[in-house]
Amino acid sequence: MHTDVTALLFEAANLLAVGMVVVFLFLSLLIGAVTGIAWLCAKFPDEIGSPQTVLESKSATSIVHEGEIPQPVIAAIAAAITQYRSKR
Repeated sequence: MHTDVTALLFEAANLLAVGMVVVFLFLSLLIGAVTGIAWLCAKFPDEIGSPQTVLESKSATSIVHEGEIPQPVIAAIAAAITQYRSKR
């Protein structure tokens, strides 16, 4: 009986060590990938999706000026408030 418990404890310690190593390697890989992407974005800032490029691709009618709320959004909010008040 004593050897069964000892064997189970060794197996649990082994599983714990393997799990911790796998998590450490995964997190290290994730940190390396994020660092690499940050380096690429710093090295080539104008290649993909800079804010100016995104704004230039939109039509003039779809751009919302700062502080303005589009009319459909106001209508949706008003309808939601009316529905909420009618239920209470």
